[in-house]
Amino acid sequence: MDISDIDLIRTVSKSGSLTHSSSILNTSQPTLSKKLARLEDQLNAQLFHRSTTGLVPTEVANYIVSKSEPLRGQLTEIERHVELMTQLETGTVNLGVGPIIEQILLPSVLSEFIATTGDVALSIVTEDDETLLELFEASSLDLVVGPFRADDWQREGFMAIPMITDEVVAAARVGHPIFEYKTIDEKVLNQFPWAAPKTPGTTRQAKGGPSLQDPKILSDNYDLLKKVTVNSDVLCAAPRAVFKEEMERGLLRELNVDLKVTWESALIIRAETLATALPKHAVGLFEAASEQVRDLLAA
Repeated sequence: MDISDIDLIRTVSKSGSLTHSSSILNTSQPTLSKKLARLEDQLNAQLFHRSTTGLVPTEVANYIVSKSEPLRGQLTEIERHVELMTQLETGTVNLGVGPIIEQILLPSVLSEFIATTGDVALSIVTEDDETLLELFEASSLDLVVGPFRADDWQREGFMAIPMITDEVVAAARVGHPIFEYKTIDEKVLNQFPWAAPKTPGTTRQAKGGPSLQDPKILSDNYDLLKKVTVNSDVLCAAPRAVFKEEMERGLLRELNVDLKVTWESALIIRAETLATALPKHAVGLFEAASEQVRDLLAA
């Protein structure tokens, strides 16, 4: 039994007539009669007595109607919340982001979000890809942006929007002894310790890439990984955009080696959520920010 069944029982109880009820519920009388018979079979109980004056609700029908009032109140509350979310001046967005997205997209998105919305509460969770998906599927998050493949989320009721696809590169501090080698191959790479994120996310390695030793340092905190790389002989692998600031400042230098690894990211949202103004606005900001990053990477 769902809310439409409860509305059917409530309407017929109030009107006492299938003809009148079918008009209220915007359906035909035969269709309404079939729905009522199906519902009585499902509940294994008679809902109405048929009399010469019309339909009279049974004790079962009266019980259902009385218990349904709190549910109708909750439905009204939901409808009101949706109404509020159609405005950019109030509402709540629950956002989940992966660690790389947090660094290269989130700052600009937040700046624009604050500048273009009113009294909006924004709740942000930063976690690994598996945790984000668990929270999203449990409806704790309205949208998630992280190391996901858009093709993996072509499911009914969901929208997956590609964000950034970037080449994974290796970086080391300026002055690192590895730059003394004329050729940097797999043997040279494995002479030094590596730092890497805990989970590979959506990284893909093409054939012919070097086989690297297991990382000595594992962390999803890229700020930490970069600080360690700047101050030691650790090598670090990440999407090129992650190292952009440190490379421009002359703190890190990209190794002349093709790891043949790419990293993908996507934004995932339910189609019904995307139909509301605040989440839709947030999605547009992420799309704009990712386009700017793609332009920088292509330059």
